[in-house]
Amino acid sequence: MNVIFTDIDGVFNLAVSSKKNWNYSSIEIYNRICEEFDLKPVITSTWRTNHTIKELQRVFDYWGIDTPIYDYTPILYSEPRGIEIDTWLRENPCDKWVVIDDNVLGITPFVSNVVKCRGWLGLTEDEYFEIKKILS
Repeated sequence: MNVIFTDIDGVFNLAVSSKKNWNYSSIEIYNRICEEFDLKPVITSTWRTNHTIKELQRVFDYWGIDTPIYDYTPILYSEPRGIEIDTWLRENPCDKWVVIDDNVLGITPFVSNVVKCRGWLGLTEDEYFEIKKILS
């Protein structure tokens, strides 16, 4: 199984104070990389704390994200996101995986294969090539 740990704000949604500024170019790149490497999305975003997978899947469908959400990382309120990702990886064996996020401070000390997006741009071709290098 191949997994893409996915943040939302700063990756797709460029205005973190609004849920209405999704970047279609970032979504197109995400769809391409998921298809190319048969990636299953595992949501790491704080959106998972107040949306069920079904609700978030409706949001993804609405904005044109083609790949169905596979899972969420566990919500460990007192731990950084990197620990949540590491916990998920220990419980779910993966062949290949990558993390995309615009805020990696709480991630990089705990896991590798992290690609930092620029929150004001979202997922771009620059990150696509970094992801491709990790997964190839």
